[in-house]
Amino acid sequence: MSVCIHRRFVRIGQRHVHLRHAGQGPALVLLHQSPQNSRMWLDMIARFADRYTVIAPDTPGFGYSDPLEIAEPSIADLATATVAVLDALGIDRFAVFGMHTGGLVAAQVAAAYPERVSALVVDGYAAFTREESALYGDRYLPPFVPAWDGSHLRWLWSRMREQKYFFPWYDDRAEAAMAIDPHTTASTHEAVMDVLEVGDAYRAGYGAAFRHVEHGFLSTLQPPSLLVFRRGDPLLAHLPRLPALPAHVQATVEENGIAGMHARMDALLGDALATEAPASVTGSGASSDADGDGVRDPSGGPDGSGWSRRIVACAVGDVALWSRDGVDSLRLVLHALGERPLGPAALAAGTAAVVAPDLPGHGGSSEIDADLDVRTMVSAILATLGTVPGRLPVTIESHGAAAGYVPALAVALGERLQRIVLHRPWLLEGDETATLLAQLPDPRLLRAGGHLDEAWQWERERHLMWPWLAPSAAARRTVAAPTPAQVNANVVELLRLGERCKPMFREAAAPGLAGRLSALGVPLAAGSSASADDYLGRAAALLNQQPDTSHS
Repeated sequence: MSVCIHRRFVRIGQRHVHLRHAGQGPALVLLHQSPQNSRMWLDMIARFADRYTVIAPDTPGFGYSDPLEIAEPSIADLATATVAVLDALGIDRFAVFGMHTGGLVAAQVAAAYPERVSALVVDGYAAFTREESALYGDRYLPPFVPAWDGSHLRWLWSRMREQKYFFPWYDDRAEAAMAIDPHTTASTHEAVMDVLEVGDAYRAGYGAAFRHVEHGFLSTLQPPSLLVFRRGDPLLAHLPRLPALPAHVQATVEENGIAGMHARMDALLGDALATEAPASVTGSGASSDADGDGVRDPSGGPDGSGWSRRIVACAVGDVALWSRDGVDSLRLVLHALGERPLGPAALAAGTAAVVAPDLPGHGGSSEIDADLDVRTMVSAILATLGTVPGRLPVTIESHGAAAGYVPALAVALGERLQRIVLHRPWLLEGDETATLLAQLPDPRLLRAGGHLDEAWQWERERHLMWPWLAPSAAARRTVAAPTPAQVNANVVELLRLGERCKPMFREAAAPGLAGRLSALGVPLAAGSSASADDYLGRAAALLNQQPDTSHS
């Protein structure tokens, strides 16, 4: 039987925290290793959801969760942040499981909140010494800084592969070699994406683990606990470093891998949770919106802005969005395809309500696995409108190739649509769409990581030349180069899209869009009057045909 895994955001102070949950019964919390996120627990969530309410948050700064406002958070800080999420969800008692960094956090939670933890399981406890902490430190965690030529991507690819050959990854001596299965091309790509999605913040969780060198508290653990060291895990060498443990805290070597560990968990949790009350993922910090899958703060948000980060479950999958309540009208803001979604900092203030979805295939909506055709995109966009109360008149603001979805949205919205604002629209004709599609980066995963270079070169050069023209002097745009950070952010989206990128652009950038927009009979306006962003003046020509040519 398939398990429905829900996603949502909760607000903790000024941070938004993303989590997954499923099932029913006593609460079981899963904490991931660095630099991964709760996505790594999909199979484990499904396995335990028939007995427990399984909750898997993204650690601060990882996945879709905001980081802590602490330069170098400690394991204790991460434990406090974890319990704050459970408080917001209304979860009082829970069992907690963690792997590596997540295992340290789980153990700290159990030690600091013994009255709330019914059981503890750790997969690979990292008992680093002070000497190792000083030795690994910055060398293990160099800053992740995008370079103009994309060379940081090649470094990252090699670094993630190397960690399967040596521990620590930079120590290539025979004494540091590990006899475990190497990364496949696909698993290397997944590991690279985990880091790319969070950038330099990847150092936060790792750094907390390396700085955590006090382990004597394990001997004071009160909940029934299981510290598992699986054969092949480099942390197996840390088992002899553990302090003397009480009888209810077991440390064991598992010879049968994950399956063997799960069997041990079944026994421990079955006993420890037998008398625990079922948990319910609710709570004032979770949501007061209609579908229960987002965050709404009726007080206007901790900073008075009123912005909410939310998830809407719809027919095509989970759609992430930013929204803000308002009066009189609703701004529906569509970010450019293949680019980072827009957040509050990029959305102008005002009194109107705002909905800014992460389009399917992008950002927090990247886990939607449907084909990224017009039907999918429009269905997802329309689903987000229900997060704003009432039926306010709508202004669509589209960026880049997202203008291709405006005609279908106009039909669906009918008389609610009052105005269309176009920011740098892609208005292609003739063979330009075919040229664009032919020049898109090859999405096939390559063993040496060359697909990363492909994405980087296309993304950087599309700012320097019109991407729907063959490279030539005539195609060159006399504009400044994009910043490495801007290119890197958009490359992440291109890599998320993968093989779905080309069919997405094929529909959104189809020829004749200018005519279709003009035929809608809805006032059009320009979001930017910069001629450098208007290929051959096509946007200006389109606006000149409209009765309303004012610029917003």
